[in-house]
Amino acid sequence: MLSENEKRKERNIREVDGKDLILVIDTGSSSMRGILFDREGKILATKSRTYFMRTGPGGVAEQDPEDYRFALTEICQALAAFCRGKEAKIRALSFTSQRSSILPLGKDGKPLHSIITWYDKRSVSVCEEFEHAYGEELYELTGTRLTPVLSAPKMVWLKRQEPELYKATDKIVGIHDYLLYLCTGKLATDESLASRTYLMDIRKRCWSDRLLAIFGLEKEKLCQLLVPGAVVGSVTDSFAERTGIPAEIPVITGGGDQQCSILGQGLILGGDIGITVGTGAYVAMVCDHPVFDNAGKRINLNAAVVPGKWIAEASTMTSGSAWDWFRKNFYGDSDPTVSIRQINADAGKSPAGAGGLLALSSLAGKGCPDWDDYARGGFFGITPSTKKEDFARALLEGIAAEIAECYETLSSLYPGTGRVSVTGGMTKFFVFDQILADMIEISIKKCTIEETTAIGAFLTAAAAMGWQESPEAAAVFYGLSDDNAMQTFRPDPSCSAVYRRFNQARQNLYHSLPTREVSTL
Repeated sequence: MLSENEKRKERNIREVDGKDLILVIDTGSSSMRGILFDREGKILATKSRTYFMRTGPGGVAEQDPEDYRFALTEICQALAAFCRGKEAKIRALSFTSQRSSILPLGKDGKPLHSIITWYDKRSVSVCEEFEHAYGEELYELTGTRLTPVLSAPKMVWLKRQEPELYKATDKIVGIHDYLLYLCTGKLATDESLASRTYLMDIRKRCWSDRLLAIFGLEKEKLCQLLVPGAVVGSVTDSFAERTGIPAEIPVITGGGDQQCSILGQGLILGGDIGITVGTGAYVAMVCDHPVFDNAGKRINLNAAVVPGKWIAEASTMTSGSAWDWFRKNFYGDSDPTVSIRQINADAGKSPAGAGGLLALSSLAGKGCPDWDDYARGGFFGITPSTKKEDFARALLEGIAAEIAECYETLSSLYPGTGRVSVTGGMTKFFVFDQILADMIEISIKKCTIEETTAIGAFLTAAAAMGWQESPEAAAVFYGLSDDNAMQTFRPDPSCSAVYRRFNQARQNLYHSLPTREVSTL
């Protein structure tokens, strides 16, 4: 006998011809992906394009905006051709993207400079200056600690270092906003992304005149601010001609990548926690009201993509990027797939505690709870008996230990539901998943579905298109909140005991190091 949910789903499917699709564009730090969803929530086709960030001395991390324009065009062309072959119709585009990068545009909408990415560290001194002068007030308005990751200090840095370029700038946009503009000709962003600029009042969800005054920035240079899931505009004739995407279909702002990932994991109740382990790691908790950490300013508060919800977020700066560095330097870079399998096999041969080898995985600064831009990575405890597999295990443990610190911080500020979901590239490996469960000492649910960020953007679009009543209803409808569909990793008490002791030693080691003195920032 069909459940009520199954009956509703069957009725919905019968009402359409199965050919209506939503194209989600998911833009990350190293690649852009286009994913076609049908009304049943099934992925019918994907297309991806990779690109590379340019890094350099002094914390430089920039990207050519043409990389994104080319990637978007190529992906849309390929998927539009797929639809023509299947006689299917793209009914809407929905965008989700990395956050906090900035791109100055001229009055003609053309880029005036490379994209200064979220990874750029050149605004460290700007952050220190404004934190010293306005720290408490800034946190009260934003719910976020001031770091170089955010957009506002990068804007201040640009204004000071390139005053003529800044003066010629009509709008300063994020990557997400730029992609929306390429499709629609309209300059807009949404609250979930704006909450990572450090210029939005997190309670009122509007651009803050006070924050703009503190940083000496002009509201006129910012985009129109919309709610997540809003229709920004429609596909222009010129974009349709270049790509084959139908003209005049709605273009929807799905939201920031981490917030979309939380929704895509089916985390919709206050206290649900999602851990995403990518280039960096994000530990995010759904909250029914704004949550602040006034004493330590250890967490960041973001607007969720679900109306009336917030996301309390604790993050690390390096997770997958540290693992990739290790792979290239310890295992060679000729065949990443083979070397990754070998590394994880080797890590499984080393016991909990890696034979006494400790790793600090903060290759590009430390996030929550210390927020130290000068922190660097290292291994401690090398002996004549230390093996290559111990290094692999130790680095996995170091990455998991930083994530565990984030989890503990969030749990101390808001009562959790006990539901913890994990996703991201590194969670494909069982060794890491088990280490993480042992570190945080609670069972974790591993998403058996990929593309959680794109799924979140699909859910907001499904609601915007009237296919579902709301993003939360869509998550329930498509079965994303069903724990039984996830693989469970339960903590091993004996390993947890080892990690409690070693993590204290790891923290003592970090706090004893002259991080600022040896940094090359």
